[in-house]
Amino acid sequence: MKMNGLVALITGGSRGLGKAIAVAYAQEGAHVIVTSRADSPTGLPGTAEQTAQAISHLGGSAVGIACDVTNEVQVNNAVSHVVEQYGKVDVLVNNAGIMIPCEPFLEIDPQRWDALMLVNTRGPYLTCRAVVPIMIRQRSGSIINIGSNAGAEHRWGGTAYCSSKAALHMFNMCLAEELKEYNIAVNILSPGGLKSEGSNAIPWAHTNWDQRVEPEDCGPSAVALALHRADTMTGKVLDRATYKQTWS
Repeated sequence: MKMNGLVALITGGSRGLGKAIAVAYAQEGAHVIVTSRADSPTGLPGTAEQTAQAISHLGGSAVGIACDVTNEVQVNNAVSHVVEQYGKVDVLVNNAGIMIPCEPFLEIDPQRWDALMLVNTRGPYLTCRAVVPIMIRQRSGSIINIGSNAGAEHRWGGTAYCSSKAALHMFNMCLAEELKEYNIAVNILSPGGLKSEGSNAIPWAHTNWDQRVEPEDCGPSAVALALHRADTMTGKVLDRATYKQTWS
């Protein structure tokens, strides 16, 4: 198994891409810790605990923790729980994220703008802030930030979401520079269009539904990327479809 004995913390793992990555890691032998909010603000089904139970039923090792990634206390408590139980964190996947459907700038109210920026930018900052000291002590680790083509491409109605993903991409690059001396890889995985529960709730996503892939199709890419350290790959923005062709 490629990830046998590794400890992986995955945010936003109640459904969709986060759940798919968690299952893929567990199938490769990793101890998986999945987090998500206790109650979904979107009303979509699934919890971290349910993902962990599903993995356990498949014979994998998993723990589910209710955690709001925008809450510093909850993030620190979740990471402390991981360290107390496993003694280390080898992989961090910052998957938790929200989006505002394509809307004109003047129709986005400040509360929704703030909510999106909190999850998509403050969330990765807080989780990295909690995990990085552990990885520095280990002098090893892999941080995977789930990005988007929206972080590099402007589009109508994308003022909020594209801005948040562009910020995440730059955060990734700067952090990679700081952490490479500790052999900690920091990379972006851009999954492309997904046939997820969240996407299904967005009307415009159905305009190219046939071209989208199932979240499970991203699992192998996430596994391959988790195995890298800074001495092999860091500071990259990797498109899933392209990266899939470069596995060694």
